Amino acid sequence: MARWLGAFVVAGCLGVAGWCPAEAKEHSVVKSLMRTGLATHEHSSRACAGNDLLGNWQLVAFDSSYRFRNPLAPYLFPHQAFQYSHRGGAKSAHSLQPLSGDPGQLFEAVPLDMTYRVEGKGRVVLETRGHTETVETWTCRVITQDSGAMGDRTRLQRGDLVMTLIGRNGQGLFVRHLRKRAA
Repeated sequence: MARWLGAFVVAGCLGVAGWCPAEAKEHSVVKSLMRTGLATHEHSSRACAGNDLLGNWQLVAFDSSYRFRNPLAPYLFPHQAFQYSHRGGAKSAHSLQPLSGDPGQLFEAVPLDMTYRVEGKGRVVLETRGHTETVETWTCRVITQDSGAMGDRTRLQRGDLVMTLIGRNGQGLFVRHLRKRAA
């Protein structure tokens, strides 16, 4: 009986191994961010305030050493846009193809499912609309001066946002480099 139980446990572990998180694919943008340490530009940035987030933003680059369960999840798509409204609404659009056109029209089709607020020193808290349970917590930094090129097309510019998703234990999981889109 013990031998069968041991074989069952080993087979179960092998089966679970197929469901374990898979490392997200590396992109050249991700590699450049990892080399330069996007999240370490403290000397040329400040904590976000509520007004800093307002408007439409596009993803310039992202970085993560976190192992994602689904490397094809929308938050890993190369083309992303975000909208933060005066009323605390947060919307996002993710695509494998470039997002073009008027941001207002783009976000018109996106339902308002999330709200946000900025707490303390640049902590952006996202909640499901109508609920008080926190879905995500990000630290947010505004770039205050242009920096040199980061090895490819990414370059921090004054006014850009660097947002870091914070895990349950306070660790940084994911970094987004966002740039304001014209209205």
